[in-house]
Amino acid sequence: MAGHHAISAVSASALAKSAHPRASARGILAKVSKTGVAVFMKLDVSALAIDDVQTRATLSGLEALYVQVEHFDPDLKKELKKGGLTESLLQTRIERRLEVAGIKVLSGEEFQSSDFTGILYVNVRILMPEILKKYTYTVEGERVPKGGPTERYLYTIDVEVRQPVSLLRNPVVKGLATTWSTGSLGFRRLSGIQMDVADQVDTFANAYLSVKSK
Repeated sequence: MAGHHAISAVSASALAKSAHPRASARGILAKVSKTGVAVFMKLDVSALAIDDVQTRATLSGLEALYVQVEHFDPDLKKELKKGGLTESLLQTRIERRLEVAGIKVLSGEEFQSSDFTGILYVNVRILMPEILKKYTYTVEGERVPKGGPTERYLYTIDVEVRQPVSLLRNPVVKGLATTWSTGSLGFRRLSGIQMDVADQVDTFANAYLSVKSK
């Protein structure tokens, strides 16, 4: 089972700069009314994905993947951990889901020592509207958000396949690019957010298997 490892061969900053034509879920945030109720602007959720015949074709021949889960907001880590959600736990669940679907997952060591294949990048950005924040204090006097698994959170999910590419006009110039993606956003409890992550991973698995079987 692949663990949550840092990537030395490809920096996180380089991964984060991958450009693609879709609207990123990270860039589409809900507005929160003064009453603390999340009010979403009218949005075509399909705009969060580039999943079609052309982008699925880029998954063909991809034999294995390394899963990279983006780090959570440091200010919310304690809150999320209290609700049973950590980056390592999320990564383990994603890897297991892929393996059950028959997709080979590389560990950090395997990824660094093998020929570069691809990265399944997962970014679950969880926000807690300021109006809903209630604080408590630890014995050390540290102020921390008060909440738990019953609290609802505003969130966005990005699931992207990132692969090495080169310019047609100059093949020597190489880099990473997002070749397939899906995404989601909502306002749910932590258990619901984890279910949504599973749904987005399943969307990828279906896309991947649809071209692998041909």
